[in-house]
Amino acid sequence: MLARSCLLLLFAMPLPATPQTTPAIPHAGESIEVSIVNVDTVVTDKQGHRVHGLPREDFEIYENGVRQPITNFAEYASEREATSAGVATPSATAGATHVAVQAPPPQKRTIIVFVERFQLASFRSDPLFAAMKKLLHESVRPGDRVMVVTWNHGILGTRLDFTDDLGRIDKAIEAIAARTITVDHDPMDDLEQEIDAITAWEAETAAFGGGRMGTPDIPRESGLSFFVEENSRMSAKNAFLDEQRKVQTINALMRSTAALEGKKVLLLATHRLSEYAGAEALYMAGANVLPSDFRREFDGKPLIRSLIETANANGFTIYPIYAEGLGTNAMVSSQFRGSQPRGVGYDYLVLNNEIPMLEYVAQQTGGVTAWGSKDVTNLLPHVVDDFESYYSLAYSATPGRAASRKIEVRLKDPKLTVRARKQFLPKSDTTKMDDRVIATLFGNAPPSSFEVKVRLAAPKLDEKKHYMIPITIEVPISALTMLPIEGNASAGAFTVYMAWGSTFGGVSDTHHDTKQFSIAAAELEKAKRNHFTYEFKVESATPYLRIALGVYDEVSKEYALNLVDLQPPAKK
Repeated sequence: MLARSCLLLLFAMPLPATPQTTPAIPHAGESIEVSIVNVDTVVTDKQGHRVHGLPREDFEIYENGVRQPITNFAEYASEREATSAGVATPSATAGATHVAVQAPPPQKRTIIVFVERFQLASFRSDPLFAAMKKLLHESVRPGDRVMVVTWNHGILGTRLDFTDDLGRIDKAIEAIAARTITVDHDPMDDLEQEIDAITAWEAETAAFGGGRMGTPDIPRESGLSFFVEENSRMSAKNAFLDEQRKVQTINALMRSTAALEGKKVLLLATHRLSEYAGAEALYMAGANVLPSDFRREFDGKPLIRSLIETANANGFTIYPIYAEGLGTNAMVSSQFRGSQPRGVGYDYLVLNNEIPMLEYVAQQTGGVTAWGSKDVTNLLPHVVDDFESYYSLAYSATPGRAASRKIEVRLKDPKLTVRARKQFLPKSDTTKMDDRVIATLFGNAPPSSFEVKVRLAAPKLDEKKHYMIPITIEVPISALTMLPIEGNASAGAFTVYMAWGSTFGGVSDTHHDTKQFSIAAAELEKAKRNHFTYEFKVESATPYLRIALGVYDEVSKEYALNLVDLQPPAKK
């Protein structure tokens, strides 16, 4: 769990380690193993009803347009649906009609509930969160894992670490529901006041015989004046930075579960996951068209694609919901708001900047989406059906480099509709180690093959009043595998991985640095009683943060993981 201190993480600076560079050693990133790809598939008829009892022969699966043999096939269904459809379940009788095989054991479920800060009146909020709790009560079984996190303008809050305790899950959801109906400061209020002030100033200037500073204003693509548009762009820059951090953090959350088997779901309740980050700032100012250079600078689609790729690489189905829908200004948060609320036109422009991205995420990962609290409330019971009723297909991925492959599931019956993820991304050794380090940051570290020591020095303030935190890793030479090389010596290599995070700014990218070494045969036994050292520094606005470290043996592919927790002790 990430502790809840507020800090700004800037960068880590690795320093040279003791090992010296030697001829190339096989290292992480070169190996791509053949993977078994699981594709959960929902089949419905024209009326949207689930279709059960289809045999393996009715399905076809394609990777990059090439049909692949289905190596594993199973149908999962709730007992009620299975009984009516004649699908095998553990309680089905041996002689029942259409029952041919024993149902597979239920898959373990990993569910991440990610709720961004938004505001709703209680009559809209209460049914929404009641439906969310009902969904989890009907879906979570003993041994499943549910995590609840929140995001508020760059601040990550871990409300609940992975658990199957429904009582604790309810309390976490209720805490989020309570803050949803409380008034939050809306940055758009500040922007609205600034725009009003600029508009008034420009009107006064124009009254003295000119446009901007007494000269005719140059027409702009947005239709806004120079000062109003520039002010709105400043707000858009903050929105873009927040979307970058948010997507990076969501990606880290999904990657932290990479080693877990079973069905994985991300319930993603957003306030902004925009096609063009910060577009609402220009819409607030009165623009109906986004300038072409604005669309290039604040294009959120690459971020959305990274979200989709991470989900598909780690087996997540995403259910994005936009509970606010239209009427986002129903809860006035500024005493200075004018008597005329923001128009419906503004709400539609904002909605059209959000919904296409949510639909794209759902389509590419096999989920569904909804907007508006009423439609979201109606959607959530159908998500329960997705947990319970689906076909699980698997095939052996074709060997090759770590690049995205297109997946398509087809049915022989053209009258039926199939919903499944559209992409598979094989992982290199480097990516797998990155995932392990991210998992360590979130407290999900897999077992280490060997141990390394981590030593911390006292943080020091630099001239910018930032803390420099020196960290030293000691890698036992005896734990590393070496290969014989010319000159009667042995050589090897190890890579140090690191990532850090906090509640403010989310989670960093992973960083890694490979060090190669050689040891003469005459010195080998003595060397094995010693260790290599690797030193680096982290610069932070406060001395409190969490740093995950990994050391990877490039020859044996074994690894060690450590978590350095510099958070202040919890208050009792």
